[in-house]
Amino acid sequence: MPIIDAIVLAFFINAPIQLIITIGQWLVMARFLAPKDKTIGDALSCLALSYFTAFLLSLFIWFAWPFAPELVMYNNRISIPAILGEMIAIPIWLKWFAYIGRDKSTT
Repeated sequence: MPIIDAIVLAFFINAPIQLIITIGQWLVMARFLAPKDKTIGDALSCLALSYFTAFLLSLFIWFAWPFAPELVMYNNRISIPAILGEMIAIPIWLKWFAYIGRDKSTT
């Protein structure tokens, strides 16, 4: 499979689950994690970087997938590499933008 075809395939399979997770991340960030010093631009930057990083990670997982290709999807609906990419990327960017791991006395 050519690499461009793999990237397009991974994008279209990962996009729905990553979009749903990004909406969930936005809701959690806005409702539970938002410090008073964060702007909408900070939140959108965090979301965009999380989404892009998760896609790149999931693409790497697609190429390094050690199991049968049929096992890349859970119940033929959810891309396991997309979930793994999001699980790695979201905490990194939330920490980077100080949504998590900040001193609670300063908020």
